[in-house]
Amino acid sequence: MKKLLMILTCCMTLALTACHQDNDDYMTLATIQLDGGSDVTIERVQAMAHITNLNTKHVVSTADFTGAQVQIELLRGAYQVSIEGVLSYTDQTGNKHIRSFRAVSDYVELVGTGTSKATINIIYLD
Repeated sequence: MKKLLMILTCCMTLALTACHQDNDDYMTLATIQLDGGSDVTIERVQAMAHITNLNTKHVVSTADFTGAQVQIELLRGAYQVSIEGVLSYTDQTGNKHIRSFRAVSDYVELVGTGTSKATINIIYLD
């Protein structure tokens, strides 16, 4: 009887732990949006983005901008973002401009499950 009880206990323990579903979602689709202000409509960006994980110091670089944003799959966590390049934009009077810029943030949380979004202000270099 004791053996049967012991076997049933082991089987129940095994069955309950086998049904446990791990949800280890370590990645996020990060969207980094450039903000030129309310009077600027950014049309095209040609730049290099360097995204540094503050925990592991792993650096990911990309130049794959669509409009004023870049999307990249990253480990969830805290990042430093540095973007430098050239952009074309239209101001509120309708004039088109091409200018060099830099956008830097020392701390950005990209921790959303599925997607994360961060907006970084532009600093014009000329």
